[in-house]
Amino acid sequence: MKAIYWTFGLSWGAYLLFYLLGGGLEAAPQATLFGLLYMWIPGLVALYFARREGVSLGLSLRPNRFWLFAWLFPVILTLLSVPLSLPFAPWRGLLDLYQGLPPEAAALPEPLLLLLVLLSALSAGATVNLLAALGEELFWRGYLWERLRERGFWPASLEMGFYWGLWHAPLVLAGHNYPREPLLGVPMMILFTLLLTPALLWVRERGGSVLAAALLHGTLNALAGLSLLLVERTHDLLVGVVGLPGLFGMALFNLWLRRRV
Repeated sequence: MKAIYWTFGLSWGAYLLFYLLGGGLEAAPQATLFGLLYMWIPGLVALYFARREGVSLGLSLRPNRFWLFAWLFPVILTLLSVPLSLPFAPWRGLLDLYQGLPPEAAALPEPLLLLLVLLSALSAGATVNLLAALGEELFWRGYLWERLRERGFWPASLEMGFYWGLWHAPLVLAGHNYPREPLLGVPMMILFTLLLTPALLWVRERGGSVLAAALLHGTLNALAGLSLLLVERTHDLLVGVVGLPGLFGMALFNLWLRRRV
């Protein structure tokens, strides 16, 4: 499929150019701007090939109750990953966040501060993060799903989940998501995307729009760091929503979903 080759070629080529020009994922705001570009390369490829081939990307703006699920599922997944991380890492609470607050705000009780963080992440997930995640979703759950739809929900989920995870490889090797385990982080990211794709594809179908998948994706991006604030980051692969606890939570959801799709 030509669109896959173009997505990988342009994305990996863009990262190579960014690296050769001295860019690094730890340097802001250059890293933020590059991350946005990287996320939208698949979207631009999707827009081009969809127009050329007459493929619908599912860009419908008719919210239903599955959009609400897409918005709240990342909260459940993130909060579930915290107690599942405790066998591998001690509880820290919001110590780092408190240290960055002004004195008057630092007096807030931790439950209230946690609620404010969640509300802030939900707001970002439905606005700026949704727009950023839409770049990826236009391709993976938009164009690619339409090309793979005849294979069925689960075979298509496995294929697009694998490609999607592998697409992240340059970023992971550069230290994104698993900075202490970049090599093992690549297969870990593929496992993560394999397990997350069914949820994204399900809300894309039941929500009637690729925007529902972008809402879930963007909100999860906004919340993922919270699971690493509340516990000590003892091991990249064993804590947090992008580690083993998150994989376990998504596996449970997929077992439930398997009986319905």
